[in-house]
Amino acid sequence: MGWVLFETTESVIEVLWDIALAFWIVRIGFIYFALNFLSGIFITYLTYTQMAPVSYLTTPQSGLYLMPFLFVSAALWARYIIVAYEIPRSATFRLAIGATGLVFTVLAEGLVGLVLYEEGLGRWILDVDRQAGIIFAALLLGYAVMPALQMAVESKQEPYGETKHGHEKKKVVDAVPTVNVSEKTEKKNQ
Repeated sequence: MGWVLFETTESVIEVLWDIALAFWIVRIGFIYFALNFLSGIFITYLTYTQMAPVSYLTTPQSGLYLMPFLFVSAALWARYIIVAYEIPRSATFRLAIGATGLVFTVLAEGLVGLVLYEEGLGRWILDVDRQAGIIFAALLLGYAVMPALQMAVESKQEPYGETKHGHEKKKVVDAVPTVNVSEKTEKKNQ
């Protein structure tokens, strides 16, 4: 039995780069989830206890009342993670981050539902209105694609204001000076 990693045609550096990229996506996806989850808890708490206790609405209706606020929150947090972590303007990266955040959100919602069901408060799971469920699924889909949707409002240029050095059109070999072994030995002998 040999090491499969070293018997493949891909280099070890490429494999390690893919692993590092996966960790980067999972980490930012988790941060995106945590920011949205905590702000969702805060918005729900603030709405139900302080600003407008909605006692005359049923649970699905009151959930629909909060969805625009949760959508705006997701848009703001998506913009924050894009700027704070300098996420490149690549739809695949951004969709992967949004999908990772969606997986964490579904797991958290399932865990909360399971805990509430075990405590005897899980009747609301069975009483969910079909229209509210469809709209909530659309909200989750919007949440997942929000980092990629941010590209529509960004400019096509690099948003980080990188400096121009005059080597943009050159090949890497022409832009970076090379020193061969014979030049090094000549300088060393002098």
